[in-house]
Amino acid sequence: MRETRSTRTRRAKTASWVNTAAAKDPVHPAMRIYAAFRSTVMTIGAIIGVASILTFGVSLLFGVRPLVVVSGSMEPTIPVGAVVFTAQTPAGDIKDGTIVTVDRPRNLGLVTHRLMKSVETEPGTYEYTLKGDANSKDDPEPYKVKTAGKYVWHVVGLGYLAEFLQSRNGMIVGIGCGLALFALFIADPDRMASRRSKRNEEADPEGAEHATQQETHGTHS
Repeated sequence: MRETRSTRTRRAKTASWVNTAAAKDPVHPAMRIYAAFRSTVMTIGAIIGVASILTFGVSLLFGVRPLVVVSGSMEPTIPVGAVVFTAQTPAGDIKDGTIVTVDRPRNLGLVTHRLMKSVETEPGTYEYTLKGDANSKDDPEPYKVKTAGKYVWHVVGLGYLAEFLQSRNGMIVGIGCGLALFALFIADPDRMASRRSKRNEEADPEGAEHATQQETHGTHS
């Protein structure tokens, strides 16, 4: 069926009203910039969130432990400020040349060095001789271990971020970033545009109703 001339005229008037309404409510350039900024920040936040969840999940599932490197004894292999991830492994299953993390004697903390020699002193117990890559000599005394943290991987610079977030200022910044992300999530530009369009329709209901009636009552032959 073909449209009559009167129907085409009514359609043209309807389109004219729609275009006029759209012209009254253009998308401000600032809103376009905000939408792009919001999308970028939300994407980055999502990536960081997923990475954190995966890291935490892997740590629980495989017994991987993160440790912050505070000295340069393993440079350039592992720089200061890196976070080393290690998995607890029976001492006898670790080969010479592997980077390991063990407890220092006399509860002096942890050390992450390269395994130079392993000697079994009794069933299941080993004496490790370790050496830092940046050191010219082996560590002054061996380490008696039954298990050791076997190096898995490390992330350069992550330790600085971890230490900062554990400080008072870091906690304040972290909370502020969380609140900012929540605010960006709530302030959806599409939702705001929809509300603005609805307000415009409520401000000019006769025009919207007139256009709808013209479209509805159009006839064809």
